[in-house]
Amino acid sequence: MKILVVDDSKPIFMMVSQMLKELGHDPIWAEEGQKAIQVLSEHPDVSLILLDWNMPVMNGLEFLQLNKEDKFFDHPIVMMTTENSPEKIKSALECGASDYIMKPFTADILQSKIEMVIDMM
Repeated sequence: MKILVVDDSKPIFMMVSQMLKELGHDPIWAEEGQKAIQVLSEHPDVSLILLDWNMPVMNGLEFLQLNKEDKFFDHPIVMMTTENSPEKIKSALECGASDYIMKPFTADILQSKIEMVIDMM
């Protein structure tokens, strides 16, 4: 499955990308939310987004809010974040995130989150 990783940290992308490849997925990268919208238009076969919260230009919550209004992506979006306050998690879920995963995480945790949100489709 093609998975878009949206994170402004190239080392994080490289780590997550390696995990995804080992799990049999095809990762692609966008550095922030606006770039992610462009990448999605170029790759309509993306089945899942792993979305960082804190990024320049357009952060994860802004991306979710825009997607909620414009519906340019209708597959699962999982927030990857260090944000752990219940209010922030609730706001992300209300804006359309399917779930969230706390950084740092292992390949096993990532695999279980992917399976869970795909099963929800």
